[in-house]
Amino acid sequence: MNLIFRMLRLLLWRNKLAKIDPLDISHSHISVWPLDCDFNLHLTNSRYPALLDLARTQYLVQINALSLFVGGGWKSVLSSQSISFIKEIKPFAKVDITTQVLYWDRKYCYIEHKFLVADKLHAKALARVAFIKGRRVRAFDKLLTVLDENSSVQSPIETEQITAWLSLLESKKSY
Repeated sequence: MNLIFRMLRLLLWRNKLAKIDPLDISHSHISVWPLDCDFNLHLTNSRYPALLDLARTQYLVQINALSLFVGGGWKSVLSSQSISFIKEIKPFAKVDITTQVLYWDRKYCYIEHKFLVADKLHAKALARVAFIKGRRVRAFDKLLTVLDENSSVQSPIETEQITAWLSLLESKKSY
């Protein structure tokens, strides 16, 4: 299915989505259609990032932040993304894309996505996202405070996975 139709479906059904806390896992359920596949008859590698955009949009809907991004002056910008393909995903597969914020610092929010088919991991992605308001990058907790003045959600501690990925990103800049 073309991504514009998936986005329209998400926006039309946004009120039916369960609200979640910012550190909860969001679940986006999709079916892989033949137009999502390449000549090898599996989900084409170019479709993964587009599906992750949809998953992050759904996450923002579920934490009740959509109004900040539509007319509220906020933007989310993908700074970096890394995807590891583990197993192919066949046509007509039912996929659960999980989205979870792992950590944030003063500039970026680090999000983990998993592509699960029948509860088995088929791909994993890490995304580094900047949230912008008024031409300035804002920490994720600033966004959370705008959503709820009483928000006291603190960033989880930086995991070994995030530390290793940040080290890799720094080394990419150097070479």
